[in-house]
Amino acid sequence: MKRARADTPAGDFADGLTDGPIDAGDGSADAGDGPTEATDGPIDAAVGLASPPPPWLWLALVMYLYELPSTAKWWHEQVTWLWTSEVFGPEVVGGAAFAALRVTTISQAMPTLIVLAGLATVLLPHIRGRWTEWRHALVDARGDARGVEAPGAEETRREIQEHLDRYAPGAVLMVSRSGGGPPIRVYARGWRTRRVAASLGYLGMWHSHPRRARALLAHEAAHLTRGEHLITGLGSPFTTMVTAWPVVFLALGVGPLTWLAIAHHPSGSLMSAQVLTVMVKLPQMLIVPVAALWCIELAADRYAVDAAGRRTVAAALLAAHERESRLRRAGSVLHHPPRWLRRWFLARAHRPSAPLLLLMAGPLALLVQAVVVTAFAVPSLILAGDPARNAVASSLDLAHRNLLPVPLWTAILVILLVWPAVEGVWPRLWGAPRPSGPGPSGVRRPRLHLVAALLPATVLAAALLPHSGALERDPVLRPAPASAAQNDHSQTSAP
Repeated sequence: MKRARADTPAGDFADGLTDGPIDAGDGSADAGDGPTEATDGPIDAAVGLASPPPPWLWLALVMYLYELPSTAKWWHEQVTWLWTSEVFGPEVVGGAAFAALRVTTISQAMPTLIVLAGLATVLLPHIRGRWTEWRHALVDARGDARGVEAPGAEETRREIQEHLDRYAPGAVLMVSRSGGGPPIRVYARGWRTRRVAASLGYLGMWHSHPRRARALLAHEAAHLTRGEHLITGLGSPFTTMVTAWPVVFLALGVGPLTWLAIAHHPSGSLMSAQVLTVMVKLPQMLIVPVAALWCIELAADRYAVDAAGRRTVAAALLAAHERESRLRRAGSVLHHPPRWLRRWFLARAHRPSAPLLLLMAGPLALLVQAVVVTAFAVPSLILAGDPARNAVASSLDLAHRNLLPVPLWTAILVILLVWPAVEGVWPRLWGAPRPSGPGPSGVRRPRLHLVAALLPATVLAAALLPHSGALERDPVLRPAPASAAQNDHSQTSAP
């Protein structure tokens, strides 16, 4: 018989909120479960009333699916250039430099794999759910839960399920029979079947730190009420691929090109531009999904503040930070915001700046992506032989053409303008209860949506401006055709 322990360490799927002692400045270990600040309100006073941000994670997945045809075309070109002798000839293709380029190209398949993983996560939740339950020995708390008995365990499971029914009606609590595991995480068992996995430690936490335990539950319920459990959460291939990408990128992307330079290969100096081209792929494809994942976690934190108060949620975040190893902290930053950002957000949970940040997360991520790609393009063109002035002008023109697509920014602008009218419909698609009134951080502020819409409106206006034409004038990106060069030579050599 296994005993429910409040200090069970967070396992390999520990979430951003967990229980544990807080620092001396906040008092005893139970200080976070005492009375909250007056601005926090009583626990459960505003269940489910924190206004949800636009579904940026879903929109990011749709955006990548929309780009799959162009990605397939790009891959066809890469295979033609690097794996056949149609363009460069057999001697060049068979050299060490092209062998290194082929390996780096494999690393650039990760963005496509992330998209396919996200698609599989949404389309095959039944398989993911069965694997997750087998992997973590999860059993239905309402039925046969042998192996998780402890004093008062049955009553505890019933209480947790009752609170879960308030936050996310229809969701089912699952309890892990293994000794370790998560404090609490969500996952999908089907398109309309939602699960919450809890560890033995969480059962003990329900009695030792009840307010923190309820904050945890509210945080996870926020993911359920917004459909995010279908993409992320426990056992998500999408989150796994996003976390693994930097390692694959360094091993297969930067590694071979670095080897050419260290080995003083004749083509090593010519690969400098290619190194920058490969390196830009990492931020180019990671910025948007990472920002979307950060956004859903910050929104879930705000939902938990409505239920348990800022001080309780902050204490749980501090405990989670202290328990994690440095390696786990470095990896978790790809799917959970850094500690300083969550602290900043919690301190402003009831202020307009918090919902404004969530509203602008999508367009801000796209703008940061455009800036990073443009910044990397300039030195790449200079290394390829372009003058500095031409490199800057061509990079800005490329960004104008390729990174500011009018359909995408039009869609973002429309979403922000109509979101006040539909933000209550989106959670109800996933079973959230209909709000009965505004909560402390759920006050609707249409003016915030208008302020947030100014950013995509400005970008859209810039995207509609005519192109500068620098791309057509660039001698590196648009070299003169061979026939034209021959004609020019014949004209200059004629008497």
